[in-house]
Order: sequence, then C-alpha cells, then structure tokens
Amino acid sequence: MNEDEQPPAERQPLQDASPAPSSAGGKVCEADGQEVSSSELSKWREMVDVGISQYMRTHPDRFYRRVRRGIPPHFRWQVWKAAVRLDDSELPGDYASLSTVENDWTPLIDIDIARTFPELKTFDGPQQQRLKRVLNAYAGYNSSVGYCQGMNFVAGLLLLVSGSEEESFAVLVKLMDDKDFGLSGFYQEKLPLLRRYLRACEKLVADTVPELREHFIKENVQPAVYLHQWFLT
Repeated sequence: MNEDEQPPAERQPLQDASPAPSSAGGKVCEADGQEVSSSELSKWREMVDVGISQYMRTHPDRFYRRVRRGIPPHFRWQVWKAAVRLDDSELPGDYASLSTVENDWTPLIDIDIARTFPELKTFDGPQQQRLKRVLNAYAGYNSSVGYCQGMNFVAGLLLLVSGSEEESFAVLVKLMDDKDFGLSGFYQEKLPLLRRYLRACEKLVADTVPELREHFIKENVQPAVYLHQWFLT
C-alpha cells in the first residue's frame, strides 16, 4: 500500500464553510473538529498550488484516491468548483436580480426553506434566507425546471460548504443544467431521471437480492416509497 492507498475517512456531519485549520502536533484540527494528518494536508496544498483542474488531468488516479479518503473541509469547495469546471464558464445570469425577483415558485420555496437541515442549528433564519435567494435565482434562471422539493437540500449543502450565495448558485446551475451532470432530470416535470433511476434500482435489487425484492412485494412496499427521498435529497 503506497502513501495514497489508505482507508477512506469516515463520513463527517454537515458543517458550515470552514476557516483555515489549526495545527496540533502531527494532526491538524479543522474547524468542524475533523482531524487531518499534516502529511495529508500538505498533499492537498500541493494540488491546490498546481491547480486542482490541472492536477485532475495530469494525475487522475492519484487525485481520485485522495478524494475517496475524504477532502479536508478547508479545500472542499475549491475541489467541488474544479470538479464541475466552474472556472471554465462565466457566472450565469444576474444573481442580484434573479435572487430577489419573485416568480411562480417563490411561495413553494418559502415553505421548504424552514424544512431544510432542521437538525443543524447553524442553518438558522439568515441561512434560510440565503437558501431562498439561491433557489429563487435558479427558478427564475431556468423556468423550464423552476423549483421542486428536494432541490433545497442540494442548494443547502452547497451553501454550507461554500459560504457564498453567488458561487452556490453558479455550481447549482452547472449541476442541474450541464449535460455532464444533468441533475435537472430529477426535478423536471414528470421527473424523467428519477423514474429511470427507480427502474434501474428495482432491476438491481431483483438481480442481486431477489429475496429482498420478494419480501417487499409481499409486504406491498413499492420502491418509490423509500427511493424518492434517497435520490431527490
């Protein structure tokens, strides 16, 4: 096992965007309490110095090994932006206007923002208003999709990691509308991508754990009952 082949880091709870980490011996403590080794942080600093996009192209295997171990919170947003190639495109639309002008979906957004990450004390009233502006901006920017329940968790996570409304909006647009990601298919009218995923998951269950599928059928548990929230949020 070489220096990059280490076990994946345990999943950490959601936190707000983090300031620079502080050192403590051979470990570095991030603002969310996650400990990252100094050597691991130095590897990520190396990648940031080279440029994440450039490093992804020149050392893809090494990059993906490090990502699977977990991206230190301090660098997470930089990596996410590089992954969606945000720097290769202009920021979409006029965020200041799109975020504040009401549209057909604004009342639905108003209902859902208070339901987003209710377990997080940091997702408070001001943060909910930031989320409203991001979702409102996207609904106005792409009226063919507008807003659908579940998008609030995607946009909310972007806000938690980035701390920036405008960049969260820009990454949301990339994730939803770019053909390489196409998340809008989960939220468009008739939910075409969600239906496709439901069919694929049902077939996967039938092929790999047929006993479980038969049990679900016997108990009259439809896949959509437990998969909707899984895929949409």
